[in-house]
Amino acid sequence: LLLLEVTMEDVCEHVDDVLKRKKYMVIVVAEGAGQDLVATGEKDATGHTVYGDIGVYLRDTLNKHLKPQGGRTFYIDPSYIIRSVPVTPNDHIYCSRLANNAVHTAMRGYTGVCVGAIHNVICILKSKLIASGKKQIKVKSTTWQSCVQNCHMPHSLSGGAQLAR
Repeated sequence: LLLLEVTMEDVCEHVDDVLKRKKYMVIVVAEGAGQDLVATGEKDATGHTVYGDIGVYLRDTLNKHLKPQGGRTFYIDPSYIIRSVPVTPNDHIYCSRLANNAVHTAMRGYTGVCVGAIHNVICILKSKLIASGKKQIKVKSTTWQSCVQNCHMPHSLSGGAQLAR
């Protein structure tokens, strides 16, 4: 996982350490990470930032770093995988519920809202509420700390270095 506070030098160092120990690794990165490296500076029609492709940048940077040692990376864009999976009956039921509630919401005259599930209950949420603000990881949370421990992340990649400052 790549956090805003992490540098590419930290990532390359961690990659080297893991490859020495395990001979392979999987890196997962959020689309909004590393925008200081790949920002497009563009906005979409709704005014939201168009993210640069951090996955391609990370692949190219790591391939360049690993090439002298005979290593290489493989980049998989998950959007292709997600679209290639067959629909399950649960997917069909869930989408039908969303569609049905979206139509009923529109017929009631609601605008500027989205329909979505929260704890398996279909809710109407204001679009501005959904689109406002950035989501940030709470590096002190038990969920994040569990992730850090399970992935054996070094302090430099866990976001903890930012807390120490």
